[in-house]
Amino acid sequence: MEKKISTIKYHYENKKYCKILRKFAKNSRGETSGFIVDYSENYIVIQESNEFEILGYFVFPISTIEEIRYNNSDKYYEKILKEEKLIEKVGLKHKIELKNWQTIFESIKDCGLNVIIENENPEDETFDIGPITKITEKSVFINYFNAKGFLDDEETEINWDKITLVKFDDRYVNIFSKYLSKRKRKNKSTAHNT
Repeated sequence: MEKKISTIKYHYENKKYCKILRKFAKNSRGETSGFIVDYSENYIVIQESNEFEILGYFVFPISTIEEIRYNNSDKYYEKILKEEKLIEKVGLKHKIELKNWQTIFESIKDCGLNVIIENENPEDETFDIGPITKITEKSVFINYFNAKGFLDDEETEINWDKITLVKFDDRYVNIFSKYLSKRKRKNKSTAHNT
């Protein structure tokens, strides 16, 4: 763990692009590419970079990291980002308290940002998106919205142990969030009988 923290610190302090290989279930792995913009003893914040764009933020437990890659391809990608002056966009715009999931979600909620919460374990995979409505010692509640921008009538509760990744201030969720609405309820008394 000490070597992992040392590598994280190096990439954070030197603003180095990297590819992080993660294991979030017994036989399930994934990767995240970008810049380490904050970290604590247990959590890390990555600003995603994909196809020469600087995107939103991911938070996940450091314990899921298997490898932090910085090879010649990563160095070349980073060089292009510097030449295009895109690296100037790298940095965390929000103060996120990385003590535990509760403080992370409280920080994001205080920023007024909506989230994507994932459980990437294929045996229990979930994808939840929406505004944070409530935070407790054991879970977070969000008002989930669907692919048509309709908010659910009821909150969705997600326990801390069911979260492997949180995204926030991401272009997808930010733009989608501008177009949310509640479903219109049909008033039975005004329905036409035929």
